[in-house]
Amino acid sequence: MGGHPCAIRVRPGDNRPVTTLNPLAIAAGAASALGALAAAGKGVTAPLGGRPTGLRLERVEQSPAYRAGAFHNTSRGTSSMPSGQRDVLRRFRDNAETRRPALPIPVMSAAHQPRAEGVHVTWFGHASCLVEIDGVRLLMDPVWSERCSPSQHVGPRRLHAVPVPLTGLGRIDAVVISHDHYDHLDMDTIRTLVGLTSAVLLVPLGVGAHLDAWGVPPSRVVECDWEQGHDVRGVRVTAVEAQHFSGRGLRRDGTLWASWVLAGRDGKVFFSGDSGFFDGYSRLGAQHGPFDLSLMAVGAYDPAWHDIHLDPEEAVEATRLLRGGLIVPIHWCTFVLAPHPWAEPVERLLVAAASQGMPVAVPRVGDRVDPSSPPGLDPWWELTVDGAPARA
Repeated sequence: MGGHPCAIRVRPGDNRPVTTLNPLAIAAGAASALGALAAAGKGVTAPLGGRPTGLRLERVEQSPAYRAGAFHNTSRGTSSMPSGQRDVLRRFRDNAETRRPALPIPVMSAAHQPRAEGVHVTWFGHASCLVEIDGVRLLMDPVWSERCSPSQHVGPRRLHAVPVPLTGLGRIDAVVISHDHYDHLDMDTIRTLVGLTSAVLLVPLGVGAHLDAWGVPPSRVVECDWEQGHDVRGVRVTAVEAQHFSGRGLRRDGTLWASWVLAGRDGKVFFSGDSGFFDGYSRLGAQHGPFDLSLMAVGAYDPAWHDIHLDPEEAVEATRLLRGGLIVPIHWCTFVLAPHPWAEPVERLLVAAASQGMPVAVPRVGDRVDPSSPPGLDPWWELTVDGAPARA
């Protein structure tokens, strides 16, 4: 959720969005990035992107999820406006010592040779990962910058190095984006990938306007509404419903957000992106499942923004309803975006998954996972008594 300088609430009986400052962003540092907009030479205007116009705006306005000038979740009453603002700030203050790891995070080299068949995922930290299906290589929500922010001078800073430079990724067939928040859509990473690869960029409705502003050729951009998709060398990539919100500047919800279904001959993968728990997971499972692998967001949760981020227990329940197969947790480890302890998301996930008898793999940053032969549990996030990462 990092890099959200403001949020949406909706007055009862009123569909008009009301923009207010979000204390999460202030506590996490993203509000500082917004303040940098007024500072000369900080280069924060371009990362804000653009607004849909012309044909892009026409497609936005045709979406069933769009009304009254903004996209909406299907569940009534959802909001990204935190409740209990003082409690949020208190949790950030009280948990300061536990929000970061005590020692460096172990990072493995992710310079893997491509796999010609099967399903594999390489996790790069947070929500960034490379999914390989039938030899097709799909890069999900890549963020290689030091900060997830409109400015590389302020905002949430990564806790570990990237496990491979963009120049070392090799062939990328598609870049897939879940939504336009800074911890999922990074201007510098996108511009570099466009120059290094011939990949098509698959994005939710409206997000193409940001790419237009960054000089990405329109011919390389495919925008999708929920339940729309695109074939990438025989792998079907489909945007599906999620419960979240969007926005890179002061305007909220002018672009769509999505989870993604990646379906090939050798298997299926569910990529959650950012989402709260909602009643659509059973439907998504019936329509698109079962899955071999579910890449589920488990971090950056808090009671104050429960509607728009899964907590670990909800991630397990959503995966069960999806018929989601092996769970690999994402959206944790790399950036401090919420007041919970750094390792708590994966620890709670393992307890919840064990109670449901659901398989989990927790790769180190840079590790590759084969869901048909998942690795045994290696609690690398735990620290030994002498201060070394366990079995790292």
